[in-house]
Amino acid sequence: MAQATKAYTEQQFIEDVRETFASSRDARLQAQTIADRLRELFATGWPLSSEKLGKENGTYLIHADTERGHPDPGFMVMAYRQGPKKAAPPSPHDHGACFVVYGVAAGSNLQTRYRWTYGEDSTQPPVLEKTQDILQKPGDAAYFLPGEIHSTQGSTEEETVYVRVTSQDLDGAWRHRYHLGDNKTTVFRSATQPQAPV
Repeated sequence: MAQATKAYTEQQFIEDVRETFASSRDARLQAQTIADRLRELFATGWPLSSEKLGKENGTYLIHADTERGHPDPGFMVMAYRQGPKKAAPPSPHDHGACFVVYGVAAGSNLQTRYRWTYGEDSTQPPVLEKTQDILQKPGDAAYFLPGEIHSTQGSTEEETVYVRVTSQDLDGAWRHRYHLGDNKTTVFRSATQPQAPV
């Protein structure tokens, strides 16, 4: 007789993320491991099954850590519920010295990666170019390493529930927004205020 396996839980995921930060300082390895664990957790129906995810559109704090993270302590797990979003011009940005893992539980999310392209003439500025589109569907997870530039667009047709694991609380992190067309940048600090489940 086969022994039943215990379902992977939100708390186990949090502990695995904590262990990932404790056992390695390699941001790429950390992000890959967290993305792998997130896919495993999505297979259980999470975060739709989480008591911390409300029924209204909004941002919900799942976990804020004060001891572990990259490059400093403070990793966060946030869940987002949003209705269909009107298509908007891309808003490329980075996450400073932090990395981020995005995963989709319901709906879809379009992630676009960018990079600077330099020409032969060093007197001319580089151009920001799109390098990859990733259409995330339920169960998918992708990561963006420190300094990597990306933009995100939620589904224009259906509700999207997604999760973002940041290697550090981004509220205090200096980041950049990149303006397509004129290739200018703006430095900023973001502030996301999660709401309580309803």
